[in-house]
Amino acid sequence: MMVLKGVNLKHAPVVPAARILVIEDNGSDVFLLDRALKKQDFRFELIHLVNGGDALAFIRRQGAYVDAPIPDLILMDLNLSKYTGEEILHEIRAAKHLVGVPVCAWSSSQSRRDEALLKDLGVSQFITKPSGLDQFMEIGKLIKDLLPSPGVG
Repeated sequence: MMVLKGVNLKHAPVVPAARILVIEDNGSDVFLLDRALKKQDFRFELIHLVNGGDALAFIRRQGAYVDAPIPDLILMDLNLSKYTGEEILHEIRAAKHLVGVPVCAWSSSQSRRDEALLKDLGVSQFITKPSGLDQFMEIGKLIKDLLPSPGVG
């Protein structure tokens, strides 16, 4: 048996998984997003909310979301049932515990008006949902790049 003296055999600290809140009613888009992120070779956790009502409860920390963790990034669809993306964005920006969390909006809409409005509401990035698988895979890198660097903040 060999004994090493004075050598620290500890492994490098494990970087915590990036927590990404996805507000999206289309399960196929969430599946493709998950695959795109997995291709980026980093640790992440997706928190998926299917509708605006759940999103508002999460943002307000109500009901099942009282102890919800604070995400590192929020990705939201603009076209949700019951509530508009604009209404949800106003709630996110009013929530003190979400100050500083980047918000990325995505939509099948290519309206420049939507994009300008969202920038005014503090959206970090506007993404037009891609129609092809290859373009969808590129979203993984974009989202990874929007995440705050580990240990910063």
